[in-house]
Parts: sequence; C-alpha cells; structure tokens
Amino acid sequence: MDEAPTRQAEGTVSRVHRPREDLELLAVREVLRATATALPLDEILSVIANMTIIVFDSTTSWFMLPEDARLRVAVARGELADRVAGKACARGETRATAAVEEGRPVVLQPSEIDPADALLGVFAGEGEPVVLLPLRSGERMLGLLGSAVTPEASLDISFLVTAAQEAATAIETAQLREETRTWRQRLDAVFTHMAEPVLVFDVAGRLVLMNRAAEELLTPKNVRLGDTVADVLTKAGLTDARGRRLTPEETGIFRALRGERIDNLEEDLPLPAGPTRHLLVSAAPLGAPGRVEGAVVVWRDITYIKELERMRAEFLSMVSHELRSPLTSILGYAQLMQRELAKGGLPADLGARLQTIVDQSKRVNRLVADLLDASRAEAGRLALKTSEIDLGEIIRRTVADVSALAPDHRFRVEIPPDVPRVRADPDRLEQVLRNLLGNAVKFSPPDTLVTAGLRVEPQRVVVWISDQGRGIAKEDIETLFIPFHRVHEAGGREVKGIGLGLFISRSIVEAHGGDMWVESELGKGSTFYFSLPRDDAQRRT
Repeated sequence: MDEAPTRQAEGTVSRVHRPREDLELLAVREVLRATATALPLDEILSVIANMTIIVFDSTTSWFMLPEDARLRVAVARGELADRVAGKACARGETRATAAVEEGRPVVLQPSEIDPADALLGVFAGEGEPVVLLPLRSGERMLGLLGSAVTPEASLDISFLVTAAQEAATAIETAQLREETRTWRQRLDAVFTHMAEPVLVFDVAGRLVLMNRAAEELLTPKNVRLGDTVADVLTKAGLTDARGRRLTPEETGIFRALRGERIDNLEEDLPLPAGPTRHLLVSAAPLGAPGRVEGAVVVWRDITYIKELERMRAEFLSMVSHELRSPLTSILGYAQLMQRELAKGGLPADLGARLQTIVDQSKRVNRLVADLLDASRAEAGRLALKTSEIDLGEIIRRTVADVSALAPDHRFRVEIPPDVPRVRADPDRLEQVLRNLLGNAVKFSPPDTLVTAGLRVEPQRVVVWISDQGRGIAKEDIETLFIPFHRVHEAGGREVKGIGLGLFISRSIVEAHGGDMWVESELGKGSTFYFSLPRDDAQRRT
C-alpha cells in the first residue's frame, strides 16, 4: 500500500492513506482507548483531534466547548493549530455554528468561507473544505468538532457523523469522570474536616477509613487501619456509660454491620491524658437495601453536656445544703427563744443567739444575691453605677476589712503613687476584691502572705491578688471561671461554696471593659489579675 507523507507542522501527526474500513476501525478503537484509559478531558480531546487528522484526511482539527454564552476552542491540532487555538465566538454567531448547535453537520466549501469569520477566517484562501460536526448527548450540546480536510478527501457525511458521535460519547464520559472526581474531592474534604470522629468498617468488621478527628482520638491508642472491631475495642478501651468494658456485640459498629441503624447510643472513651470522653454514637450500614457491605460510625462528643448535667446535679445538692444549714440555725434558735419567752424568761445568751440568726440570714442573703448576679451575668444584664474612683483607695480599704477577719494571715499592699482614676462601679469592684482576697485566704495556710497590688500601663490599670497557697492544677485552671465549678483541696475534698464567685467577678470586670486571668502552679501559689481601662487614656485618644 502506498503511503504519502503530507505537510508537517508543530502539533500535527503524519497522515497515511488507508482503506476506509481500516480507518473506521481505527477511529472506534482510538476513541474507545482514550475513554478506557481514563485520561483527563483535555488529553482525550487531543487524542481524538489527532485521530481525526488521520481518519478525515485533515490538515487541522479542533474542538470547541461551551463557555457561558460562547463556544471556545479547547484543543487544536494540525498545521494551523496555533492560529485556531483559543479562538471563541458567540453561540449562534454564524450560520454554520448555529446549524451545528441545532444538531446538523455543516460542510463549507473553500468559496463559502468568510475571511471575516472570527474563527473560520483563518482557513480562507487555503483551498480546503471545512467540516463542522455537532457533539451532542441526547438534547444536550457538548460542543463541536471542526476539521479542515484536504481537497482530494472523500467526504462521507454518515461516517463523519458516526465518528463525531463516538467522540461525543468519549467527551461526555470524561466530563462525568471529572465531575465525579470533583465531587469526590469535595466529599473527601468534608469527611476529613468534620469535627465529629467518623469511622468506616468493611463487611468483615475491619477499620478501612477514619477522618482526622478520629485519628486524633485513636492514634495515641495505637488504633490503625485494618484493625478489627475487637482490636479497636481493646486498644481504645470503650466502655458503656457505667464504665463497663463493651463486648464487640454491644457496640454500635457491630450492630450496624448486622444491618441495624443506631442512634444516640452512649459510649465512653478513656484518654491517656485528660478526662474520659463521653460519646453519643450513631451508626448505619453501608450498601444497597438488604445488602450490608460495611458500616459507618459517627461519634459526637457530649462530654461538655455530661459535665453540665453533673454540675447541675451537684448544684442542686449544694444549694439545698447551703440553704438548709443556715435555715436550720435560724429556725432552731427562733423556736428555742419562742419556748423560753413562753415560759416568761429571757435567756442569758439571747444576744449571741440573735447574732447567729443575723449572721445566718446574711449568709442566705449572699447566696441568693450570688444566684441573681450569676443569672444577670449569663444574660449580659449586670447593672453598673459608674463614677470616677480612686482604685488604690478601694484596694487599701478592702484589704483592711478582709485582714481584720483573717488574723492568721499577713497582708501587704503594693500601690504606686499617682494612680490614675478609673471610671467604674466602686461597690462592684469591692465585690471582686473581696472575692479574690477571700479565696487567697481560703486556699493558703495560716501565717502566709497575701499581697494586693496595682500597676499602671498605657491603656489600662492591672490589679493582682497573690497568695502562697498550694496553687491550682492545670486542669482546674481551664474550668475555673465556669459557673458552679469548685476546685478540690489536697486529698480530693471540694471546697465549700457554690462556685459562683470567680464567674461573677470576671463578669463584673468584663462589664467594665476589662479582663481577668490567673497564673498558678502547684506548690507555688496563685496570682489572680484583672484589668480596667484607664479613663484618662480614652480622653488622650
């Protein structure tokens, strides 16, 4: 068989003349190969463009794909490829492109090519017919295939349309593959960055996938992909809500692998460092209805909710105790005096009894006031009566009052001269200082020093209260300002009180536009700080 090489240019392939039957077979084979190898869309277009140069006996071939309201050349190959590449035209701009968009092939003879045509004008004067073939999938327009053929080529329109249909199928497959890949990437991103731990098991119960949140929980426990349900249980140490080790059959994972859908199953995950995580488990089988191919498990961390429930229960118990104790004293002394008055006499210790009633009544009043303040603070409705105040004087006066009630401790005040005045509520600040000083006394041994100080910064003043107590554990510092939280003394015993003082104090400071924080280390005491904005700093700015 004779072979006749033709003009060559960058991006072209050599063309050989073969029997039409061979060319048809080659066309189908090349298109199917491009599809089967799962090439990206631009590479598939390149393969088909090169193929059409051979099949159609062309000098140049190109693909135009929809881009908004235009058609743009996506790939061009052949002798004039560099002049065609990137060109665009409005959809339906010319009679030829309009016909192609309607689904009709168009053959333009050399005399019919308009030199002014934005795209086809490059072929004017070349003496080559131009074939434009629609690329469609049902009613959907995928684009068009263009080809400038040699004058001696035999144009079999039926064959050209068939070849274009094969090309359209390959393009649609590639586009669907790209869309699928894009969605897979999006789903992978969602899966990876979900805040809840997610685990996927295959039908044999082996761990095949887990997201980042799950890895952070389970990698320290040496849980790895490929582990069985039993392996995960053993390594993770999962228990039920009562702390009993779970068997594989009791887990949401196992039940989902049996075809069950599980919601709101509680499991606990102990951690090497930090508190046990309380998990709310949801699990579901994977696969077609009636056919389980695996299971997906989602853990929702409800540790904070469990902590709130625990704190609520403790609060109810604590408040009932705190109220019952003073009320018992008040009621007991009042009933005793009633009986003695009924006998016609006054007891010798009447004054002491009345003082007890007064003291315990004040205690109840403070408890109720703290509860009201906490409620207002949580709602952001703490009322302030502000004025320009001498903060140094308030600190000195409050320390003097507290020291009189704590003779077993030593007190020191460190206040520089010329402290700028601040705009604040003096009664509320005294409430904060009394709480911090009272805590310093409560949490430090007798005959140790409690220091109250103040320093002036350009935009604020900072007050601190330090003690020489046992300090605060790191895990307690993180929850110190949470309402109703109470720290523990050495030996694990909780300190008396309802755990609102620091929460209210910080809320008062924040209502003034300031901040409160603590520095502490076990065995080295604690220092509580709070800041207030300088009134003169606002005027300077």
